[in-house]
Formats: sequence, C-alpha cells, structure tokens
Amino acid sequence: MSAPIPMRCPSFCGGALCLVIGGAAQGDVLDRARIASIAGSERLRTFAYGKLLETGDAPQDVVTLMRQTLTSQGFYYEFGQSRVIATEAWLEPVLSYDGNINGGVLQDSFSYGGFIFEADPNFRAKGGVVMGLSGGGVARLAWANGRYVEGRLRAEAVWSPEHQIGRSNSEFALCSRNHVQGWSFVDVCQTVSAVKRELGTSESQETALAVTQLFQTEAAYHEVTAELSETHYDIGDQPTITLSWASIWDKAATKFSLGTAAPIEGETALRMRVAADVQWLWEGHATGLGLWYQKADGGAFLGTPHADEAMGISLSYQFRPGLSAQISYMTNQSSVDFFDYAQTSVNVGFEALRW
Repeated sequence: MSAPIPMRCPSFCGGALCLVIGGAAQGDVLDRARIASIAGSERLRTFAYGKLLETGDAPQDVVTLMRQTLTSQGFYYEFGQSRVIATEAWLEPVLSYDGNINGGVLQDSFSYGGFIFEADPNFRAKGGVVMGLSGGGVARLAWANGRYVEGRLRAEAVWSPEHQIGRSNSEFALCSRNHVQGWSFVDVCQTVSAVKRELGTSESQETALAVTQLFQTEAAYHEVTAELSETHYDIGDQPTITLSWASIWDKAATKFSLGTAAPIEGETALRMRVAADVQWLWEGHATGLGLWYQKADGGAFLGTPHADEAMGISLSYQFRPGLSAQISYMTNQSSVDFFDYAQTSVNVGFEALRW
C-alpha cells in the first residue's frame, strides 16, 4: 500500500484505460480530478485520477490515493496473497427532521360518497427532530485480478424526544464486482433491507445484475450503467430496469437515471422514476442540487383506482469538512385525495468515525 504507483498504465490496462488524454487541456484534467473528489462513483473517481496520472504531473497524494484505490478494487491481487483487500467500519451521529417518524397517514381527513372521514389520531403521521446513530462496515475479498466479493452492512437507529418514539433501518448487500476489460464491469448483487417504524415494518430483497462502461469525451468523463433487478416485497415481486449516466465535467459532476418497473397485481406500486443531480464546488464547498419525479399506479382505494405522481427537490451544502446539511421538499398528487401531501425534511451530516 505504501509503495508509489508506477507512472504508467497498471497491469490491467486495456481498451479505454490506456487512451491518451485526447486533446483535453491539462487544466481540464486537473479540474476534473478536483471535481472527482465530490463525485459519488468510486469507479468514475478512479477514471479521473487515472487521467491525471497520464499527464505525468500528478501530485504525490493523488499517486498514493490511486494506488490505494486500485488495491482496494483487487487490481494488484495475485494468487497466494491475502484475499482480504479492504475492510472498513464507520459510525456517525444522526440529527434530522423527519416529517413521518411513525409511518402514519399524512392527511387528517378525506371525503368519500358525500361523507367526511377523519383519520384515527393514533395513526396520523408524527413529525419532528430525531437523533441517533448510523453505522456500518464493508469487507472485500479478491478472487482474481480486478474481481472481488464485497459485503456491505449499514444500519441506523434514531429517537424522537418529542414523541418518545423511534425508527430504524438496516441493509445488507453481498456483491460480486468484476472487471471485464478496459473500463467495462459486470456486477451481481443481492440486497436485503428492512425499515421499522412504530406503525409497521417493511422488508424487501433485491437481486440485481448491472453492466457498466466508462469512457471519455472531449468535454467530460462518463460512466453509463444498465441494471436489471427483481425486488421481492410482502405484496409481490417486481422486475425493474434502470439506466444511469454519471459524468465529471470541468466544473461539476452530474448524474441522470431513469427506471421503469413492472406492475404488481392489485397493488399501487412504483412504475417509473427519473432523477437528476448536479454537484459542484462553490468557493471550495461541496454543493448539490437534486430533482426527481416518479409515478405509481395499480390497486384501488375504496373502489377508486389509485395512482400517484410525486416530485421532489433537494439542496445540500458542506459548511466545512465533516459538517454538511441537506434540505428536501416533496409533493404527492394522487387520484385519491387522501394521499395528497407535501413534506419537508432536513438532515445534518457529521464526520464519521472510521477504522
């Protein structure tokens, strides 16, 4: 880990990995490497740092970081070495405003057939400040050069002092991540997740196959992923196809995604979702803006077909390393008035303790 990476393409080079910078000015390469530090994709960051290394003028800290990143992705693994290529655990405080801590209904009343019905106060949504802890861990075991099995665990538990109730969620994912050639990858993941609130628990299991390709254009670096998944819910199984496109430009990082899902017979289920995010450095502070829209249909409520259209916006800002905040707002327009609502949430992010 401490040895410097050779100033050349590493042993797994091929295809896109060893492309020449292709006309991009060195200043652009430096700008994109800087933006890569706030981009969400590990592979896209690796791509950007690799392009900076190709200039021959990369700072030593980037050289060291690139070596560590490639090692943690199994690219220096050889048969007979330890298969454990990366481990990490983390723990951080949680402080946020949750508009529906207990998982209750967001409307106090609704009308049907000329009558007005009021929701039981015990089942109404309770909003307020929650605090608690979030933590998790990851372990990677290599089985071939550039190929490894990854186990990832994440859990969160929070408590509302105002309402004297809590909620928790957890997720475990086991993935096989595989370099194919050049900058092409294939991943297979099995994910189990659960959310527990005062008024109920929801669980799901997802199996996903994803194919990813990274490449460069004159203006940016790109990562395109096509994913086919099937999720098992208590109400039924649902196949989904998702296409995503993440990019690192000179001044910003962007991501677009589009997903479409099959119906679940007799149930109101998510059918389509589109999302767009942009992140940039505002006077050195990581800043982000996100927009999304989704549709759900199927099922009925008191004999009325039930379909929802929801949209949301979020804004995030890093005040300093280890302290950030995000505010989100969403609305849901439904064919059934009882499911119309608007909701605001705020989350404060702190630096995690890692080991």
